Amino acid sequence: MRKFKLLIILIQIVLISVFAIPAKAALVGDVTKATLSLSPQTGNYSANESFKVNIYVNTGGQNINTVAAYLKYDKNYFQALSIDTTGSAFTIEAENVIDSSNGKIKITRAIPTPGINSTNGFVAAVNFKALSNNTSAVDNVTFDFTPGDPTKSAVFVDDGRGTYILSGVYNGKYTVGSGGPITYPDGSLLKASNSEKVYLIENNQKRWIPTGDIFTSNGYSWANVIVVDSAIIAGYADGPNVLASASQSIPEGAIIRAVGDIDVYIVKYVGAKKFKRLILSPSVFNSYQHLKWSDIKNIDKSVIDLFTTSELVRAVGDPKVYKLYPSGDTGEKRWIKTAGTFNNMGFDWDAIYEINQVDRDSYIEGAVIE
Repeated sequence: MRKFKLLIILIQIVLISVFAIPAKAALVGDVTKATLSLSPQTGNYSANESFKVNIYVNTGGQNINTVAAYLKYDKNYFQALSIDTTGSAFTIEAENVIDSSNGKIKITRAIPTPGINSTNGFVAAVNFKALSNNTSAVDNVTFDFTPGDPTKSAVFVDDGRGTYILSGVYNGKYTVGSGGPITYPDGSLLKASNSEKVYLIENNQKRWIPTGDIFTSNGYSWANVIVVDSAIIAGYADGPNVLASASQSIPEGAIIRAVGDIDVYIVKYVGAKKFKRLILSPSVFNSYQHLKWSDIKNIDKSVIDLFTTSELVRAVGDPKVYKLYPSGDTGEKRWIKTAGTFNNMGFDWDAIYEINQVDRDSYIEGAVIE
């Protein structure tokens, strides 16, 4: 009942707003709608050390006007010192309470219409003090959250009806003294609270995932990224960057081009082998009726480099296999005279592309390879 009374007061204050009953250690719930998260989601601190935990809201693509962030913490290991709302996206304060005797915190904030729509809206920060050694293996700073229950942590849409849309929360897990540093199993996805870089943990190394395309091509989920203290990231040795899983993102016959480059390639797969072949010029491209300029995929160079470049071709209706030597929009073709020569040169039969006559004849005839 207390929260509903406070929300009614909010509505009276925000006269220009419409009526509303507003509103990673591990994800509780799901990410189908709005989520609340703590940042960092993990950390290791010394006894008597102070640290800050930020609260963020992802509005799930909707305009919201009220957030209620109710936290529970283990008072045996942590002391909540203060709540800091400097820089909050929500300009109106309704609740700002630390209940030290019960280890609870209540923060409710609002903003006038049209509200905010954000993937990372700052709500408030809580300043904690680490009290004694803690080796907890479970989340120990958590949102008081039950899906669909507006009397606990909640997020409300600025829609005139106060629709509740909080579907999940990311809690926090912090250790003190000999309890750390926290380590993560292989396959974990980590991001420091002060950086946008996402890393894959593997063999006790951190491997940077350079682009969103590479992230998604490997089947990773943004919902599984854990926000941690930068000291945890620094504690891992650097491993090689993660490359894209080409077979998951680029289908057979796709036409691809590296971002910032002009060369266009056509892709083919033979078993586990991945090939790309340069399309020599715009006129050659246009000679293939099934190819469309609008279908070119601009992708990261690291993805392009996963494919072996093939310069072996055979025209439709022509048994001759040629080795191509492109040079700008022109080039040279050299006939590989026999199968024995082909094998002796170490060429791969699977790498041969079948091309049309326009493509073949765009190359001048060079010396026979024999």
